Amino acid sequence: MLGSSVNFFHLDCLSSEVRLNVDLDTVLTVLGKGCYRWLANQVHGFDLSKPKAVYRKFVETSGAVEIESGRRLVVYLDRRSHNPILREAQLDKDRIKIPWLANHRLEFVFS
Repeated sequence: MLGSSVNFFHLDCLSSEVRLNVDLDTVLTVLGKGCYRWLANQVHGFDLSKPKAVYRKFVETSGAVEIESGRRLVVYLDRRSHNPILREAQLDKDRIKIPWLANHRLEFVFS
């Protein structure tokens, strides 16, 4: 069952009145779980962490997102104690193309 494998970004937290929305909520739940697992695997020492812990330490932070005319999507992350761990994972080294966003390149910048 989906609910037993997703324990943080959970389907029950989302509300839906129309069947189409339930299907979308299910897809977003699975996608969210996959994103948290990917991030946890990229960061050294956090591959067994629960999604809630990954969210608290790495995702729940302030910053800014800027879309530049040169087909760049730049994510500026404010200073936090876990930024050195993210730097060590070298997420800011690869400028990944996002096909569904007109091939903009994703870049991370740490304060």
